[in-house]
Amino acid sequence: MRANMGPRDGVLQMSASTPQAATDAESIVSELQAEVRDLRAQLHRSQRLATVGTMAAMVAHEFNNILTPMINYARMAADGDESMRDKAIRCAFECSDRASSICRALLDVTGEGPDDPQRALLCELVDVVIAAMARDPGKDGVRLIKKIPADLAVTTRTAELKQVLLNLLLNAREAVAGGGHGQSISIRAERYDDQLRLEVADTGVGIAPEDIDRIFEPFFTTKGDRGTGLGLAVCRQIVESLGGRLTVRSQERKGTCFTVSLPVDVEQA
Repeated sequence: MRANMGPRDGVLQMSASTPQAATDAESIVSELQAEVRDLRAQLHRSQRLATVGTMAAMVAHEFNNILTPMINYARMAADGDESMRDKAIRCAFECSDRASSICRALLDVTGEGPDDPQRALLCELVDVVIAAMARDPGKDGVRLIKKIPADLAVTTRTAELKQVLLNLLLNAREAVAGGGHGQSISIRAERYDDQLRLEVADTGVGIAPEDIDRIFEPFFTTKGDRGTGLGLAVCRQIVESLGGRLTVRSQERKGTCFTVSLPVDVEQA
């Protein structure tokens, strides 16, 4: 029994088999792939802007701490206290240098960065990210533990890796906020053959068992209106695009540990 085929079906069947139709199909697929890449880049940029918004209050608070002694010393010097003049100058120099360092680190972390993989020392990348957070966790009673071999280098898209680290550290800082003294955030890294294992852990509130399987889903958040639900989703996408994996383990009221596994040389991944 033969199926009936109308004129339109015949035209479609004939056109699909022509070289021109194959070329057109390839062109459409290529355009769609380009659109996907553009949308992914826009998503990354949006997440960077969201991260800057998250950090705004923290940076503003730290800048206020930097400016307050500058203003006080300047006022005393302006009132004619000669002994304060040199102190005011030294304070202005030290505080402005601190403010400048924060701005440079923030621009470094939130900038686009080169598309090509760059070789860098991991400890230096981590230091830049920590500096971009502006406020020293120790001022809030949180111990920051960093255990990274000084000579551990990676070849990767450094701007994207810094974006991942910044998001993980901001999450860790929020998890330990309000927990009082004795809380800690740790950053550890080791090399296993041609793989890098980087852990960002905290002793904060932990993640509820019913949420642990959903935290990497786009738009899922436990932060209410304060969260976009994009941070961890973008982090996982970035890590996977670098040839790695992002995993998590957590226990409520005990803490959380995110593990980034990456090839040491992304060009060979």
